[in-house]
Amino acid sequence: MLEELRWKTSLSATALHAALCRARGIPAADVALGGMLDPAADALAAEIDAAQWPQIALLEQLTALASELDNNRELVTRATVKLHLPPRDPALLVRIAGGIAELEAALLREQPNLAEELAVRCGPLREQWEARGPGMLREIARLTEAEVIPQAAEIVLVAPYAGGHGLAHARQNRVTLEGVLFHPLPSLPEPVRLAWLLAQLNSDLPRYGDLLPTGRAPFVCAAAMAAPTLAAAQEVELATCDETMLATAFDAWGIAADLPGDAPERVWNWWNAWLDQPATWPVAVAALERLLA
Repeated sequence: MLEELRWKTSLSATALHAALCRARGIPAADVALGGMLDPAADALAAEIDAAQWPQIALLEQLTALASELDNNRELVTRATVKLHLPPRDPALLVRIAGGIAELEAALLREQPNLAEELAVRCGPLREQWEARGPGMLREIARLTEAEVIPQAAEIVLVAPYAGGHGLAHARQNRVTLEGVLFHPLPSLPEPVRLAWLLAQLNSDLPRYGDLLPTGRAPFVCAAAMAAPTLAAAQEVELATCDETMLATAFDAWGIAADLPGDAPERVWNWWNAWLDQPATWPVAVAALERLLA
């Protein structure tokens, strides 16, 4: 079970999270903010393309590492090493690092008091989590297996770009979460999203990855953890758990983008089969992958 949970904020992660959302085609909830950030985000994406590196994967890794490192060139170098990307001309690294700096500068021009604002945004979410989050994680572990919950994790709060969004970084045992002041969907409060993200952080364990095709674990585990998260949320009276709410979660949490259109129905049927005849959770997740292929 989760024994240590650290909370922090990051200006750099906020900027790179915005660029990642832009690259994924997720529109800015605040049109004015998007108008200020999107040109710098597009310029950064163009520099990554010029290096012939995978744009989405690198932006994900940069976002995951941004709260650790202050030097942008070191950040780019570390991210490329983590992804085992082929080396390029050092000048390309400098240009990508410069693109990150330009993105950060654009963010601070638009939101000069962002550091103080992030600290304010952190308080309510943390209080809501501490009230019911640990109970959700305990219930998720009971419904699946204890190994799905990491022993330690970190939450990096970033300013909202999409108006409610988050990403699990399994390699870093870290979650990036937009610090919204109001729940985008009152029927699906943000602590439920956070529980779902935290429950994905052990998806890189061999017990799961060894049974799944290469590269599929993040997508399949995201889908697999949705139903148990809703069941846990229902247990602590934060949300309901039924097929309709599962479809809502798939849409709100961005799960459906990489899966078949009827994925929520398939996952709901799979979840009920698991409840009726549980085997082992890794085997069940592997069975879900075949259902979603």
